[in-house]
Amino acid sequence: MIMKKDKNGWQTVKYPPPVSKKFGFIPLKIVLLIIIIILESIIIVNISEVNIFKNNITQILITIFYFYLIYKTIVHYMRFQKNRQEESNLWIEKRLVYLIHSLKLYDEEMVGIGSDKEKRIVRTIQIMYREDNKRVYVRILKFGNRFNKIIPTLGENIESTLGLELDRTNSTVDYFDYILLKEKDRRIDLRESISNQHNNSDVINISGNISYRLSKTPHSLIVGGTGSGKSFFILGKIVSYLSLTPQAELYIVDPKKADLSLLRFIEGMEEKVVTEPNQIAKMLREVVEIMEDRYKTYFNDISAFGKDYTDFGLSPVILIFDEFSAFIHSVDKKLSKEVLDYIFTIVMKGRQAGVQVEILMQRPSADDLPTNIRAQMGFKAGLGAMDKIGYNMIFDTNDVDFKTVTEKGGGYIQIDGVHTAPVYFETPYIDKEFDFIQEITKLIENKKQ
Repeated sequence: MIMKKDKNGWQTVKYPPPVSKKFGFIPLKIVLLIIIIILESIIIVNISEVNIFKNNITQILITIFYFYLIYKTIVHYMRFQKNRQEESNLWIEKRLVYLIHSLKLYDEEMVGIGSDKEKRIVRTIQIMYREDNKRVYVRILKFGNRFNKIIPTLGENIESTLGLELDRTNSTVDYFDYILLKEKDRRIDLRESISNQHNNSDVINISGNISYRLSKTPHSLIVGGTGSGKSFFILGKIVSYLSLTPQAELYIVDPKKADLSLLRFIEGMEEKVVTEPNQIAKMLREVVEIMEDRYKTYFNDISAFGKDYTDFGLSPVILIFDEFSAFIHSVDKKLSKEVLDYIFTIVMKGRQAGVQVEILMQRPSADDLPTNIRAQMGFKAGLGAMDKIGYNMIFDTNDVDFKTVTEKGGGYIQIDGVHTAPVYFETPYIDKEFDFIQEITKLIENKKQ
């Protein structure tokens, strides 16, 4: 099949594929191989007829060499064909051609006069592709024809045709991209992840293929009901935050006095965990003051232009607010407004100063978390089974075909700068014997040393 490659590496799939050249009923490549073998045979026969090579031992050696030469010729031919296919990505192209053919993504018209009429393909869906070390990119061009409605629905077909997992999609006015993973995303082990944490790195690993830089993706929204794995996920993130260098400063709000509230019994966390409404408002005010103080201290002249907190060696400050909806519904409007105002200030100004908020909810609700706050969340995750309304509240999209989540710790995630649409993921695996209290205590003690 003939491909046109543009300067960005995109290759165009041609349909219908050109017919390979043949000599009669035999492909031309095989004919050339036979000719080469015949020429080799003629040369060997001529050599064997020379008088000095007519003794029995020499004839045996020539015969052995003859068969060895033919064997090596065939081996080199097969290797050449294999390398050519790999270099040209023919396997991708062939399967995309099959996709076009099997789904009849082309239009035919009768061409000719009278008895000479025949069907000819006059229009075909336009598909391009390219690949890198981790992904295959399939781009389908939009031309305002009947294929435009079909293009966004081809995800599962492309997945099954290429045998690859869909990572994400990207839609523009001119084209629709399907981005597929060459290797299926794997669930990472939390213990392994934190042991591999590099010094002076703010990278948080979520899965084998998903990670993000804390300084580039501020503020998080995590939604998940009972049994979704949300609690273990946030505990795992707390361990990851404390494993950073410099170590993150954590402030934890748990109005329902659940597991996170117990972290206040760890030495060094006594003043960093609150549960009562007035304490919560006070902590939020303190975090806002930390943010404002950083701006006054580090961003007060032109030398700070284009810099963020990492350029000054500052620790990230992360406020984790569990059971946010429960809090909003349990306090009066005045306190609720005060807390929402503090959170809005942090999400609007916090990134450069390294001050972030992480909001956890059991159920997505636009009434509890205003759009002006939700829109600033760079990290969004929905764990467990959820309906389309719930996903729409979290990710603000109806264009994704969300599949039913059955795995505990499974869900959908979207990270600004990493994903253009939500993708399925599974939270880090946590061994039953993993002791969060012991690990958090150890990490805090290490900071003191």
